[in-house]
Amino acid sequence: MGEILLAAVIVLADQLSKVGAVDLAARRGSTVLIPGVIGLTCTYNYGASWGILSGKTVFLLVLTALVCAAIFIALLLRRPRSPVGRLGLAMVLGGAVGNALDRLADGFVTDMFETLFMEFPIFNVADCFITVGGILFCLSVFLEENEIRRKRSEAGKEAGDGAGTDRGA
Repeated sequence: MGEILLAAVIVLADQLSKVGAVDLAARRGSTVLIPGVIGLTCTYNYGASWGILSGKTVFLLVLTALVCAAIFIALLLRRPRSPVGRLGLAMVLGGAVGNALDRLADGFVTDMFETLFMEFPIFNVADCFITVGGILFCLSVFLEENEIRRKRSEAGKEAGDGAGTDRGA
């Protein structure tokens, strides 16, 4: 259940960061946090990543609810078995719920972090957790698949080593 607690902490961090960003933007406008790296610029996204599906709030909420339900069930069933995989799913769950709360309350998602060293969509804390969590989950699936293949290969070699050794007897 630690994963569910982590997801809740992520939701809280996301929501608090959005409140703080909106407050700071109202008082100071855009602000450089780390010169040449990242700034704070408050924007509102009516779609999903990169503004896709803009205005499709109900669809995005339904899709998010289905994904979150699947992740929640997977975590309750202790799937994936890998702690890294479960961590990744918890991060995705927390980020998805954080953005869904925005959509539900306001009809849009508040984004605030702007990369200053390259052209990239403005994003928020939830987006960071969704991205890193997704990468961790995919990595865990890849590693788990490799481990399964390795074990099958070893089992096949062991079965092959014992077969036919008594032919001349």
